Amino acid sequence: MLLKKVKFIINKLKSAKISLKITAIYAIMFSLVLLILNASILFGVKNYLYSQADKQIEDMQTILLNKNKTIDLSSKTLFSDITSTENISVKISTKAGKTLNLLGKFNYKIKKHFQNLGKKRLEDREKHLLYKSISVQNKKNGNVYIEIVKNMHNEYWFMKVLFVAMAAADFVGIIASIILGYLVSKKMLKPIDYITKTAENISINNLKDRIDVKESDDELNRLANTFNKMIERLQEAFDKQTQFVSDASHELRTPIAVIQGYANLLDRWGKDDREVLEKSIYAIKLEAANMAGLIENLLFLAKGDSDTQLVDKKEFWLNELIDEVVSETKLIEKNHLIISSKNDTVKILADYKMIKQMLRIFIDNSIKFTPKNGKIDISSIVQDDKVKIAVSDNGIGIPENELKNIFDRFYIVDKSRSKENGGSGLGLSIAKWIILVHKGTIDVKSEEGKWTKITVTLKLK
Repeated sequence: MLLKKVKFIINKLKSAKISLKITAIYAIMFSLVLLILNASILFGVKNYLYSQADKQIEDMQTILLNKNKTIDLSSKTLFSDITSTENISVKISTKAGKTLNLLGKFNYKIKKHFQNLGKKRLEDREKHLLYKSISVQNKKNGNVYIEIVKNMHNEYWFMKVLFVAMAAADFVGIIASIILGYLVSKKMLKPIDYITKTAENISINNLKDRIDVKESDDELNRLANTFNKMIERLQEAFDKQTQFVSDASHELRTPIAVIQGYANLLDRWGKDDREVLEKSIYAIKLEAANMAGLIENLLFLAKGDSDTQLVDKKEFWLNELIDEVVSETKLIEKNHLIISSKNDTVKILADYKMIKQMLRIFIDNSIKFTPKNGKIDISSIVQDDKVKIAVSDNGIGIPENELKNIFDRFYIVDKSRSKENGGSGLGLSIAKWIILVHKGTIDVKSEEGKWTKITVTLKLK
């Protein structure tokens, strides 16, 4: 039954408010401290009182032993000059049990004292006694026994009063600690209620609410700051997601509309007109290929965002990869001068396919925006524990105010927003993701109408 009650109380505490839990823990700890402190005080007082009683008995013993040398222990004047006899009784008797002398009312039932010489604590009719029996040699009566008893009634009464006073003080202290602890904990945890209400008001359509943060640097303020930063990140991510979905829908809407248009054209005229048929089939295949590329890029970025994109890092020679990309580009691109002015021999740990994809993206961009017979340079330079890969061209360049946006998804520089150059604005976003996943950095410099240089820095260790 007791175990069930304990379990019930524990379960109640688990489901209680934090303020109640803190108050309960504080009250329990405070009670334990008071209990230990009061027990220590009572124990110390008790030992002190018993040590004083022991001293009184020892003093009485010393006096009687000294008098035994000059005065007969049965003399009525034996105790006449003894002043400090508070609650002390003395009985002097022979071995046969005959009482020779008494100090005070020696009405205690102490048995077998002759066989148990020494000091001990006794209880007689609920009286607490400190008792000592000694054997001495007397000239007149021979071997006699001196029994000294200290009645501890006053001392125990003082201890009872002290115990009651401490218990009352403890009770008042515990009640006060519970009340004050609850009020203080509730006040200290009030910001949590405010944070909770603010969190309840925040929804996917309302990410603008923030928690007011005070100047103090306590845990709750740090929690509020963390919460605000989290909401800011959520709002930023949600805004990007909304923009991404909008841009993706827009990019997909165009090829779908083209395909639908040519499909309708085929349905009306393509059966009889060979030229319309060939033109429609070509356009549909082109737009389908564009859609496939767009969807593939979207899937790549989606996997990157969800950390499910496989990155297979292996050691390979970067200079050989650059030579390979340069050779392949020369085969398919005859209208531009593709060179590699410097290509240091270096081995790196990276995903071979991704690094090649990154280089292809930069080179394709340079080809699109560099006039015929323009020069595109792909180079690599080793500097200390890093390697810098640079792709530069003498094309149309990028306006300075748009450099910071070129890696945003679906972003296309205004001067290049024409279908003849192709592209959906995802290539540079993919390239940036590849660089970041390899813990590299990217730097873009350009002068509008003259040149552009993209530099990727990767660590060798």
